[in-house]
Amino acid sequence: MTDQVDVQTRTSTGVSGGLRLRLARVFTELLAPSVVGVICPVAIGALSDTNAWRGAGLGLLGAVFAIGLPYAYIAWLIRTGGATDRHVSRREDRPKVLVAVLLCLAAGISVLVLLGAPALLVWLLVGEVLLVLACLVISKHWKISMHSAVAAGTVAALVVVLGPWALSAGVAVVMVSWGRVVLGDHTPAQVTAGSVLGAAVLSLLALAG
Repeated sequence: MTDQVDVQTRTSTGVSGGLRLRLARVFTELLAPSVVGVICPVAIGALSDTNAWRGAGLGLLGAVFAIGLPYAYIAWLIRTGGATDRHVSRREDRPKVLVAVLLCLAAGISVLVLLGAPALLVWLLVGEVLLVLACLVISKHWKISMHSAVAAGTVAALVVVLGPWALSAGVAVVMVSWGRVVLGDHTPAQVTAGSVLGAAVLSLLALAG
């Protein structure tokens, strides 16, 4: 009888653990910087331009520089052995990726300014530059969570545009942070630091815009 109880307990624990891992992977993928980083500038562009479609188009263009080009570089690194996965899990691989992101963002900001993009959209990319710079410095010594930083920064920017009710999107920050910890990619301290950094930087820059 005792053996049967032990087997049932282990089975239940295994199923529960498997479900947690699956949920953690889903949250990590759905709320990855590659996803959130596209949605945010498109939304900010549409909401801050007098012509929503034009703003959304400019936001999408900004996302190409902020996300599309950097992830194309990451894909190349993976093929050539310079990175292990698209989340750049190895801390030692992060500096070269973050430098590439900075260059792409600088180009994107220049293009958006020339096209007369809404100030808030431009400031959003400037905020991303500062966020990446901070993460570049920190990542040399400590693996701060970019997932949490980008998610929290996005929520902060949306609150500036839409008002306090957008704070409800903060549940996404909790979800992705939990997922990163469950998968063993970050510690609670690393996701917390990423969340605070992202929210602080994007809040200040969005308000400036």
